[in-house]
Amino acid sequence: MASYREFRKETLARQRHRSALRVLRLAAAAVVLLGLAWVITWAIETVGGGEEVPPADSSPELGATGLSGSVLAPLPMENPVTDAAGGVQFAAMGPVQQTGDWSYTPLTYDKICLPACGRVDNTWFSTALFLGDSVTEGLGLYENPVKDVATVRGYRGATPGDVVNRVVMTDFNTNEESVPLDVAAEMGPKSIYLMFGANALAARDDEATENSFIAYYGQMIDLVRQAAPAAQIYVQTMTPVAADYESTGIYKERIQRVNEKLAALALEKGVYFVDVYSALADENGDLLAEYSSDGLHMVAAGYKAWAEYLAGHVAYSADNPYVMGSEYYIAS
Repeated sequence: MASYREFRKETLARQRHRSALRVLRLAAAAVVLLGLAWVITWAIETVGGGEEVPPADSSPELGATGLSGSVLAPLPMENPVTDAAGGVQFAAMGPVQQTGDWSYTPLTYDKICLPACGRVDNTWFSTALFLGDSVTEGLGLYENPVKDVATVRGYRGATPGDVVNRVVMTDFNTNEESVPLDVAAEMGPKSIYLMFGANALAARDDEATENSFIAYYGQMIDLVRQAAPAAQIYVQTMTPVAADYESTGIYKERIQRVNEKLAALALEKGVYFVDVYSALADENGDLLAEYSSDGLHMVAAGYKAWAEYLAGHVAYSADNPYVMGSEYYIAS
């Protein structure tokens, strides 16, 4: 019987033999693969006419058409496709690189103004609240489409600062004292129309007064929105004054300048801006003579024209009660 030492020696010999066979098989496989690779390379070079492959780091050259022979399309912003005259062909190359020669154009006054959106029936104003000074007061005093339909609160001498500071003021149509923000909160209107300016600007004619007026106006919009969050807010322009109207700080050029600032403010605050000024002014930008009572306030004809303009400049909604013949009127 073989000893353990002899058995061990035979086992190791067999393991060495098997390892040698594996190495030989791997070597043979490598030789075969190398041979196949050489054959494939030879075949490609023979079929392709022996064309030279450009180095990996070289850029393909453009032909007469601007197209590379080895690249289907240029990389973005590299080697743009051009025609024979050298013009860039957008359809062939995709987006054109910005030259840096561009500028942002802000919205202008006429683009910010709410356009005509169909005329609504007067009943639409039954859920509207008008807040303003003595100029607004006339909407509740003279015959016009919103009188006795809308809630009109015209406070003589009022400014946006008075609204922000919750000053108790008197509405001379009703002889009732109230805080405008409380009126808005208690009523819960669907729309709120704002118009202030005459009293805030009358005292002084300087830029600081205008800036203060606009700042308070912005705060007023924020507070009105908090008081009546479901309401659409309409900022109305200041109305024009007569050509011969004399006041320290109220005149055509200034009103137009302030209206521009109000337009920008309305855009910033995301509220509607209504150009009442254009509905009441003549070709010179002055208050139409037939609308004027004292050069600032108006007679019934002026308030009627004002209210009718508003009826034709309401933000569109399929639920609005448009009148027959209106652009968005649909017969039911």
